[in-house]
Amino acid sequence: MRPPPATDRLEQSLELAIGGHRDALVSLLARGSRLPGTRANDALADAFAQACRAIGARSDAVSLGLAHLSADEAPGATALEFLPVCGVMALGARGAADRGVRGRFVAELHGLADDPRFRVRDAVVEALARVGAGAGDELVADLAAWMDGYFHAAAVLRALAHEAWLGTLQSPAAVVERLDEAFRLALDAPRAAARYPGHKALLEALHRTPAVLAVRFGVPVLDAAVRWGGVKDPVMREVPAALLENAKLAGRFGPDLDRVRRALDASRPPPRNPDHDVGPTRDRSGARRNKRRP
Repeated sequence: MRPPPATDRLEQSLELAIGGHRDALVSLLARGSRLPGTRANDALADAFAQACRAIGARSDAVSLGLAHLSADEAPGATALEFLPVCGVMALGARGAADRGVRGRFVAELHGLADDPRFRVRDAVVEALARVGAGAGDELVADLAAWMDGYFHAAAVLRALAHEAWLGTLQSPAAVVERLDEAFRLALDAPRAAARYPGHKALLEALHRTPAVLAVRFGVPVLDAAVRWGGVKDPVMREVPAALLENAKLAGRFGPDLDRVRRALDASRPPPRNPDHDVGPTRDRSGARRNKRRP
């Protein structure tokens, strides 16, 4: 007798877990995770999420139980890390399909956005984008509360740039608000924050996301970039400067990119002593002299 198809085994294991017997589901997900490895089994995580979505509220306790597994219970870089990833993806699928649980599950995602395991954090971004695809512009406004934490703000920016959510958005106003808040959060960070992984994640999102959103919304996002071009911080100036390198924007919004460029030029700090600013000079270091020695 042939074993049941994988989808049937997944649904059967999920039903057993709903009934209080979780071992079969844990074993199935861990064995199919492809972890430890370079890439988790995204198709299996999505299949689990869709099974939970189809079952509805009866599956929520199982999804939450998986999502809440700590780094001690489901360590990173092990097959067990896949369990909270699946739980998070299921919360996103349920939040997208059922408005009644959306607020509660988005709050759950907020609590997991700074998880120490990067795959769990990435799953939060995917789940948030999935909820956004169902909620559209409404969720953008609701995420204002996320913009006070580095990992949280980074998750919002990454999710906004996700094709599934981006294609449903109509109004740029709240999107630009979230961008401005993320930029201000990074700009006002203490110097020590440069060592924080969350701060690095936020800077990375700020370098990538505005261009994606500018292609979608155009001038409102580039207006924000003009404002950012007035800052003095050299690290933060790289955020609007990155827009100038985007070929898609250059072809469609050339004059507006010129405004960004002028804002950066106008705010560029002068050399400390203009009389002594002679440009690059030959390296006279001892290291260079030593290099020439036989």
